[in-house]
Order: sequence, then structure tokens, then C-alpha cells
Amino acid sequence: MLPTLREVLALPSFKAADIEVLAGSPDTTVVRWVHSSEVYEMGGLLAGGELLLTTGLGLHGRSPEQLTAYLDLVADAGCVALAMEVGRSFLAAPPELVEAARRRDLVFLVLRAVVPFERMGEDFHDLLLRRRLGSARTSEAVWRELLDLVVAGQGMTALLNRVARLGDCGVDLLDEEGRVIERGRGVGSEGGEAGAEHMALDVRGPTGSLGRLVLNGRATARRKAVGNCAAVAVALELGRHPDLGPRQSLAQSVITDLVGGVLTSHADLSERLAAAGWTPLEGQHVLVAAVDIDQRTPVRELSNPVREAVQAVLGRCLVGVTANHVVVLAQGWLPAAPARVRAAFVEVDGVLRGGPGGAAVRAVGVAAPVQQLSDISAAVGQSREVVQIARRFGTRTGVILARDVGIQRMLGSDVEPATLTAYIAEQLGAVIAYDTEHSADLVRTLDALLANRGSKSETALRLGIRRQSLYARLARLENLLGASLDDPTQLAGLGLALIAWRMRTGLDPQAAFERPLR
Repeated sequence: MLPTLREVLALPSFKAADIEVLAGSPDTTVVRWVHSSEVYEMGGLLAGGELLLTTGLGLHGRSPEQLTAYLDLVADAGCVALAMEVGRSFLAAPPELVEAARRRDLVFLVLRAVVPFERMGEDFHDLLLRRRLGSARTSEAVWRELLDLVVAGQGMTALLNRVARLGDCGVDLLDEEGRVIERGRGVGSEGGEAGAEHMALDVRGPTGSLGRLVLNGRATARRKAVGNCAAVAVALELGRHPDLGPRQSLAQSVITDLVGGVLTSHADLSERLAAAGWTPLEGQHVLVAAVDIDQRTPVRELSNPVREAVQAVLGRCLVGVTANHVVVLAQGWLPAAPARVRAAFVEVDGVLRGGPGGAAVRAVGVAAPVQQLSDISAAVGQSREVVQIARRFGTRTGVILARDVGIQRMLGSDVEPATLTAYIAEQLGAVIAYDTEHSADLVRTLDALLANRGSKSETALRLGIRRQSLYARLARLENLLGASLDDPTQLAGLGLALIAWRMRTGLDPQAAFERPLR
């Protein structure tokens, strides 16, 4: 049975998007699939039953008649719900779309917080798998246990070890040529022997066979149930790293497990790093960085150039890839002063951009240096978070240290969304409302004033206006805010609110209220 939209909205990524229902009934709407697109002519590409996600980019600047026609086209195709992220292309949901959705009995949702559409699709996919593979009681329990490992990013070895325990047998993962590439063992179990009784299951991905999963032992009913669930779980785990293939180097395996957060103990990491051929000096810092690669370039193509650039500056290092990041572990110093760390990675960045594939390098995110091996996994996550935050704020190039985006990291992890929304409304609500109603430039002016540390002459120069015009805008701002812009405490609070607003909306204050010509 397919889930209702209400069940879909309860998934973690959907809850994080701060969704509001403006039309239709989520309780009676059944969702077959979740799809995202910015294409205006999307109606002819749908198959029916979709929840369609959009930022509204393809609708920006369209006439009311065109917006109504778009909604009718997707409704005619069988789309059951439309979810629009507000704050990027539109500051609020276009009333023409809401009215047309009500007329066509289509659910219309607005997403007030930025959540990657990919995460929403993954959450929905997992929900479908849990429903389709959990019909039998045994299969349901097995599937939940295996899926939890996949979702938690525990890695292939941990997954196969769990399959071996559940099936009470040894487990081998074979590639398409029949070679063993990973092995799992339960308590007292061993790998298979030639001619011994076993079960072999095809592991299939979107493009065909990815290999075979072999459970070594007699094909009991329980082992069949375990094997069927395991074959799908293994395919999902392989799908987490589609550009890597099933065979990973020892260094890549370490990076994969660090990204998944499953390699956290000092002893285990020390052993794995030594096996991969890299051991950091005792008592000194480890430097962790993530190099963000343009999505149009296969990330593996930059693995060797990154390794060579880092080794040229920092010496021997450990490098692996995940998603569109090349992750680096390098030897640091004691102490690891921020200025020295920045200078080293600026040099690395320069070497990278001057070498093969340098045009695909977007930014280098550097975590706070760590001394304990057990802290490296968290530092890997922090380095990737740094480049993700920088990308959302429009920083496409250069070196960004964790301290450079410290406020954004704190707001994103430690502040409740409702609290952040209330703070933005308290500090900036009147100004945003004024700009929205009058197509004014007060938010842009405030942002420029803060960027120029309160200097009125530099602010006027940056905005390209006369100082008298700037004074008029500042007076309007002070009137709306009920506060003096000469007060450092007020400026600090407004600066924090602008950062929070930009995090919630993804908008650049310097362009947020521009109106396109029609």
C-alpha cells in the first residue's frame, strides 16, 4: 500500500523543511513517488501520483495566466501535490497557484526552510522499501535491522557481518567476475568452500547486476528471508557510492567509514590508518579538509591531483572521495595556529587550480585541527559542513576554515528552527515586509552597512548611491527598527539575524528583492 502524504510529511527531511499546507488534504492524498524539477513544461513528463518539489525557478517572472496553466498541466498529468520552496524564486506562494490547486483538488505546500530535495527523495524511497519488503514478520525485522545500518552509514563490512549473524553463516560479496571483494562473518562462521552448499543472490542496481551475495550454508527458510533482504540492503549500500564501485582501496575504505561515523575509536582508527599506509605523528594535530568538486566532473578524477597538491605542501596524506568531495587527512603541527593552517591550504588550493582539473575545484573546507584520532570522524563531518555552508552563501572558491563560518554552524546545529524564525521576525520582520511591499533596498542597505563595519562612506560607495540617499535609507531603517544603527549591540543583533535569514531562505541580501522585468 502506498503512503499518504501525511505519512510522507512526517519523514525527517520533510519535517525539517518547515512545511505549511495551503490547499488540499494530506490525509486523503496517496503518493506514488517524489520528484523534483524546475521545468515549466513538466506536465508532459509526469506519470501520475507524484509529489512534485520545486524552488519555483522555472516559474519566476511568469504571468498569472502562465502560473495557472502550469498548475493545470501538472494536475492533468496526475500530480497529486506540489511543494514550493519559498524565499528563493518567490518570497511567498503565488496566489494564482494556490487558487488553481484548490480548484483542481491538488495539495499545495510551501517549504519555508531549505532542505536538499535529494534527501527528501531518499527518505521517501526508504519508506517505500520498508513497506514493500516488510510484509512477512521475519523479513520485516531483518529488513529494519539491515536498513538501520545502511542509513547510519555503518559501511559494507558491518552490513555483511550483520547478515552473517542473522543467517548464522559466512557471507561473501562477489563482483560481476566472481571475485570475493568483501566478506562477512557471524559468530564462529567462515567463508565458503568450493562445492559446499550455499545460496547465491543477485545484487541488482538501477543499471543491472552489481555482483552476487553468497550465503554459505543450507538454504533454510530463515536464510532465504535474510538473503532476500540482504541483497537489497547491499545494493543500497553500493548505491551510496555509485562512482566508487564495490572495490575500494584501504585508504578509501577508511574515508568511507569516517564519513559514515562508524570509525571513531582510537585503537580501530590507528590500526586502519597504519594498514592504509599513513600514520600521523603522536601528539601532533591532524588536519582534515574537504575539497568541493563541481558536480559536472567525476569526483574520482580529482583524487590524485588533490593528493599530489597536499603532499607537495604538507607531506604524506590520506585521501578518499565521497559524494562530490575529496576528503583529506594530513599531518599538522603543535601548535596548529589558524594562520598557519590557512596559509598551508591556500598554497594547496593554488597548486590544485594550476594543475589538471583545477577548473573543477570549487572550495576547500578545513575543519578545526584535532589531536585525538577519535575526533577525526567528527572533523571529517565538519569539513564537509563548512563547504556546504559556504556554497549556500555563494562562496564558490577559496579556502574556508571552520571558524570562518562558526556562526552559521552554531545556528544550524544548536538553535531550534522555531526559535530562529522568531528571532528573524523580531529583528528584521518590519524591514523585510517594507522591502516586499515597496520593492525597496533596505535589507540590501543594512547588509552593506554591516559588511563595511558601519562606515557610511564605504557603504554608499558599495551601493553606488550618494551619501544623502544613504542617510535617508538609514533613517527609514531606524524608524522601522525603533533602534539606533550607531549602537554596536544593535548592529551585532541585526547581523546575526541577517545570517540566520540567509540560512533559512538561501537568498543573498544584495539581490533578494530585485524584481524581474516582464
